[in-house]
Amino acid sequence: MEAEHPTKYYSSLKEFQEAELIFHNYQKTHNIIRNDYLNLIELTFESKNDQKAFNTLYRACLRELFSLIESDLFNLNRLDSYQNYSDRDKFMVKFKKTFKQIAKTWEKTDIQKEYFDSDLERLKTIKTERDRITHPKSPNDFKVTTIDDFNTFKRVFNEYDGFINKMMNGFFIGMKNYPIS
Repeated sequence: MEAEHPTKYYSSLKEFQEAELIFHNYQKTHNIIRNDYLNLIELTFESKNDQKAFNTLYRACLRELFSLIESDLFNLNRLDSYQNYSDRDKFMVKFKKTFKQIAKTWEKTDIQKEYFDSDLERLKTIKTERDRITHPKSPNDFKVTTIDDFNTFKRVFNEYDGFINKMMNGFFIGMKNYPIS
């Protein structure tokens, strides 16, 4: 019996059980990082009047956002990888291809397209900023953080958070020929 909602089906019990474990671990990992991240955002905001702490915590926020996203990409590709997937692909290539693949499999291309059309450029901008502080070439790569920087960054996080929640809503896996006779 086919489901009424988009589902990725696996051919064997072993494949399905592996996918269940990946999916379960993905959800737990995402939620741990996300909760830590929400606490970090709160601590950063609370430090807005201490420039040194605000700068440091803002940079930690930038790094942690991409830890969250990279974890999501890795695990989603374990469930349904795009053609010729490599964990060594550049971040934006991997991001676009992963979510296009996930959107295709789980029939969420409208959600993926909406995010890519309206929010992806801000994510790219924040990614460039993250790259500068993660791989600094000079002291100029570290700027004095403003509340506007923080609010822009928070907007990017909220957009991604909303996007991933929409993508994962109604996200099902199943097994072909179930129940087993």
